[in-house]
Amino acid sequence: MSRADIKLGYSCNNECIHCVISDFRDIVLNGGMPEDISPEDYKQELLDSRKRTDRVVFTGGEPTIRKELLDLVAFARDIGFGITMQTNGRKLADPGFAAALCSIAPINFCIALHGHTAEIHDAITQKPGSFYDTIQGIRNVIELRQGAGFLTGKIVISKVNAPYLLQTAKLMINLGFTTINLTFPHACGNARKDFFDVVPTYTEISESLLNAIDLCMLSGVSVDTETIPYCFLPNVEHIAVEIAMAEAGYTELKQYGFEEKIVDWSQKRLEIKEKFPQCKECRFDRVCEGPWNEYPQNYGSEEFKPVYGEPVTSIEQLKKHRHIPTDRRSRSFRYELDI
Repeated sequence: MSRADIKLGYSCNNECIHCVISDFRDIVLNGGMPEDISPEDYKQELLDSRKRTDRVVFTGGEPTIRKELLDLVAFARDIGFGITMQTNGRKLADPGFAAALCSIAPINFCIALHGHTAEIHDAITQKPGSFYDTIQGIRNVIELRQGAGFLTGKIVISKVNAPYLLQTAKLMINLGFTTINLTFPHACGNARKDFFDVVPTYTEISESLLNAIDLCMLSGVSVDTETIPYCFLPNVEHIAVEIAMAEAGYTELKQYGFEEKIVDWSQKRLEIKEKFPQCKECRFDRVCEGPWNEYPQNYGSEEFKPVYGEPVTSIEQLKKHRHIPTDRRSRSFRYELDI
């Protein structure tokens, strides 16, 4: 299913330490442009993207704080788009707004929750009270959506929350998410400015990541990862979201203020990732995209070790993999599973 990611702009009620769009916000503001695209221009972008795609992702910034959002979602519905809403969920804590939004169309919600406590989540969003807003927003959506569309919980991994991925996944499962996405940060925007305070190494998150994945699988909750190379996903390579991206084919990105009006994201993301000489020895070399290129620029590439064995030549082979229980689970995993 082809998809368009169209940013409404850059205004937001959070200021996440990993936020990738702050560079673009600086560009438009320094250029004397409005922080957000006008609703009229956004409708024109929807009409244009509908010629090539059949699903739209409303994103930003934070789309739900735009006063025109309900009208724009209804417009997207009327021209035949399937709709995904990528949000921090805070505005959805307002039951009237949540009800109005959910009544327009079946919406696939992707709601970001970055920690299992207010202390952790609010440290990442840099907005006190955001944790409780998001939790209430999630509860409202679960009650109001009546099973329509997918409900994905998104954790952007950082140095702040990396030790607690298992606990955060557990909270998400208890809240009622149907899918959990674990995303490695792209070092743009705020993550670029404070790289070593925000971006962990793959090695240091490995145990926590695999424990969270195991918990999801044992709980019957769908789980996927984003920008985690296969050498860090032993026995669970089939959950990488890049597989679904490759199957989806064409995805276009419209980044307000960007020189390229339409970016073919299915190709662009390959250009801004990096592979290494040792990758040629890895059985996943033909299907792995590697990390964002900012990562080896700062941390090098020594931790990426080839996985030896019969070469995997297609995503169809990856999809045939099934989770194989191992003895890798830490004491923290066993403890969390028991309580």
